[in-house]
Amino acid sequence: MPKIIVTSRYLKSGAGQNISNYVKYIATRKGSVAVNTNKANAPATQKQQELIASLLKDFPESKSSFACQDYQKNPDMKNASALITEILEHNADRVGNRENYVGYLANRPGAVKFGLHGLFSQEDTPIDLEKVADEIAHHSGNVWTHVVSLRRGDAQQTGFDNLTAWRELVKRQIPNIAKQTKIDMKNLKWYAAFHDKETNPHVHIIVYSTDPKEGFLTNHGIEKIRSGFANDIYHDELYHLYGQQTDVRNLLKIESGELMEDIIKELEYTSIEDEELMQLIAQLQKQLAKSKGKKTYGYLKKSVKQTVDEIFSRLARNDSIQKLYSFWCELEQAKHDMYSSAKVAFPALEDNPEFRSVKNMIVQTVAGMKINLSEMALPDFDYGENFSPDDFEWDDTNVSKLEISDFGIAYQLKWSKKYKQAQELLVKKNPSSDEKKKCLELLTSEAKNGNVLALYDLGKLYSSNYLGEPDEKKSQKYHQKALQGFIDLEILYPKKAAYLQYRISQIYADGLGTGRDKEKALEWLEKSAENGNSTAQYQLANQYYYGEDTEKDLSKAFDWYRKCAEQGHPYASYAVAQIYQKVETVPQESDKVQEYYKKALSGFMQIVKNNHGNAELFYRLGRMFQNGLGTDIDTAKAVEFFKRAAESKNHWAEFQLGRIFLFGADGIDPDRAKGMEWLSLSAEHGNEYAQKLLDNIEQYQNQMLADTTFSLFVNLSRVIREDYDRTERIMQSHVDSKLRRIIRRKKQELGIKEESTPTQNY
Repeated sequence: MPKIIVTSRYLKSGAGQNISNYVKYIATRKGSVAVNTNKANAPATQKQQELIASLLKDFPESKSSFACQDYQKNPDMKNASALITEILEHNADRVGNRENYVGYLANRPGAVKFGLHGLFSQEDTPIDLEKVADEIAHHSGNVWTHVVSLRRGDAQQTGFDNLTAWRELVKRQIPNIAKQTKIDMKNLKWYAAFHDKETNPHVHIIVYSTDPKEGFLTNHGIEKIRSGFANDIYHDELYHLYGQQTDVRNLLKIESGELMEDIIKELEYTSIEDEELMQLIAQLQKQLAKSKGKKTYGYLKKSVKQTVDEIFSRLARNDSIQKLYSFWCELEQAKHDMYSSAKVAFPALEDNPEFRSVKNMIVQTVAGMKINLSEMALPDFDYGENFSPDDFEWDDTNVSKLEISDFGIAYQLKWSKKYKQAQELLVKKNPSSDEKKKCLELLTSEAKNGNVLALYDLGKLYSSNYLGEPDEKKSQKYHQKALQGFIDLEILYPKKAAYLQYRISQIYADGLGTGRDKEKALEWLEKSAENGNSTAQYQLANQYYYGEDTEKDLSKAFDWYRKCAEQGHPYASYAVAQIYQKVETVPQESDKVQEYYKKALSGFMQIVKNNHGNAELFYRLGRMFQNGLGTDIDTAKAVEFFKRAAESKNHWAEFQLGRIFLFGADGIDPDRAKGMEWLSLSAEHGNEYAQKLLDNIEQYQNQMLADTTFSLFVNLSRVIREDYDRTERIMQSHVDSKLRRIIRRKKQELGIKEESTPTQNY
C-alpha cells in the first residue's frame, strides 16, 4: 500500500462539470460532517453507497485514494462519509470553476491560514486572494493542479503535520514541477494551500506560466513529480526516525553490490559460443565501415539500426543478463511502491527506454574493433637515423650554402660552381662512364685549389667502387689532407668552427685517413654540438641514447635532442615527442608530445616537398597520419605515404597497408583481397608478423569477434549495475528490509552463501 498519493491534472477554464448533486453537496457542506458515534461503525447507508458509486464512476482515479482503500477494507458509515468528502474536495475544480476553486482552497474548513487565508506562494508577502482568483480564472493558457496527500500517522512520523513543513516541501519541489511541466522558472507562477485534514493532511498546488503558449505535462512528467515528492518526504523520514541511517544504507549497498558482482562473475566465467550473435557483430562492423557521418545510433540508416537492435536482443537473452535485469525490475518496483499500489509492467530489456544508451554502447564497441596485435612490436622510431648534413638543403642555415673566400691559405672551404656540379654527378643514379669521369675531373680541380670539401669527397670516391676497384692508398691520402684542412680552418675561422668540428669528428669516428679514435671523435662532436651544430647535436643525442661509443645517459640524450629540436631539426623533434610519450623517466606531458610531433611533421613535409624523401621517411609519415601524431588522424594520407614507402619494398609499410585494408579503418571499407595482397608482399619481403597474420587470419578474426561479444555482455551488465546504483541512492529506509529480503532470495536462487552481518538496532 502506498505511503503517499500525488494526483496531477489540467485545470479547465470556465465552468466545471456542473454535476448538480455534487455541486449542491460541496456548496452546502461546512466541513467534515461528524458522523454519529453510535452509527459510525454501522454499514454505509444506501444513499452513501449510491453516491460513492456515482463518484467513482465519474472520478475513477479516486479508487487509489487513502479514503477509498479504507472504505473498501471497511465500508461503514464513517469511511463512506470520509470517502465522499475526499473525492469532492480533490475534484472541486471539476464541479466548479477556476475562480471558485481558488477561493475554496484558500477558505474551506481545514485550510491552515497563512495570513488572512490559506493561500501561500514563494514569498512571505500577503496574497491578494481576489486578484489571484481573477488572474487564474482569466488565464488563457494551461493551469495545472496537484494534490499531495499523506495519512495522518505518516504525516506525524515524518514531520509533515504543520503548515511550515508542507510549505517548505512545496518550495523545494517547485523546480522539479516546473521542469516536468516544461515551464521556464522565470515564467512560473504557483500558489498552494495546506489542508490539515484529520485523516489525511494534504496540500493543493496550482501551477501555470505567464507565457500562455508555454507548458505541457505528460504521464512521464506526472510520474517524476510523484517520485520527487515521495523521495523528499521519506528522505526526511530517515533523519527523523533512525539515527543509524548511514549504517542501514551502507549495509544495503554492500549486500546488493555483492550480489551484482556475483552475477557479473558468473557471466565472466561463461563461455560465449553464440555463433548467430558473432555473425551479427561481423555484419554490423561492415555496415559501420560503410556508414558516413556520426557513428551513433540516432544517425544510422534503418538497416544498420535493425542490426544493432538484433544484437541487443541477443545480448538480452543471456541468463546472467536476465538475472541482472530481473533484480533491477524488483528494485524499481520497490521504489514505485512508495507512491503507488499499482504493479509496473516492465518491458523487455531491449525495449526499456531506460537502457537506450546500450545501443550506442554496441555501436561504439563494434566500431572500435581492432585485431589484437599487441604482441607484435611494430617499428616506430629509430634514434640512430643515418643521414648527413647535406640531406638538409631546405634549411637556410645549412652549410651547403656557405661561401668562404680564399684568403691565400693552403686550404679553403668553398661551395664553388665546380664543386656543385661534381656533387650533382655524385648523387645521380646510374651515372654514365663519361659522367663519372667528369665528376672526378671537377673534384680533382677543386682539390688542387685546396678545397677541403673536394679533398674529403675524393677520399670517399676512391674508397668506393664508383670508379671501379677501390684505391685505399689514394683514399687515405685525400682523407689525411681533408682532416688537416678541417683542423687548420677550424682555428682560423671560429664562426664556421661548429661545422668544421663536426666534419673532424666524423673522420675520427670512421677512421678515414687516420686510425679510428672514438675518444677524439666524441671530443670533436661535443665541441660541434656545444657550438650549435644541429647535426652534431642530433648525433650526440643518439650516442647517449643508445650508449654507442660512450656510456648510455638518457638525461643527456634528452637534453641534446631538445637543443637540436629548437633549431628546427625534424628528426630531433620527433625523438623528443617519442621520449615524452614513452620513456618513464621523463614526465608524460601530452601537450608537449603533440607540440613536438607537430614540429617534426612540418619539417618532414618540407623534406618531401623538396624531393629529398625516402622510403623510411614516407613510412614514418604514414604512421604519423595513421595515429594522429602532430595532426588529426587521416587514414587516407597514411595510405598515401605507406604506398610511397611500399614502392621501395618497405615491408613495414606493406604490413600496415595489409592491416588497414583487411580490417578497414576510418573512411576505408574492409577489402579482404587487397589486404591479403599487401600482407603477402610484406611477408615475401621478410616481415615475419605479416606471415604470422596470414597463417592465423581466421583465428584472429574469430578471436576478435569473441572478444567483442564478451565486451558487449560485460558493458551491458555494467549499464544495468550503474542504473541500479542510481536507484539504490534514492531508496528510503522504509523499504530497506524489503530490499534485503529481495537480495537474500536472489542469493539463495543463485546458490550464493549468505554472509552473517551484525544485527541492526532501530
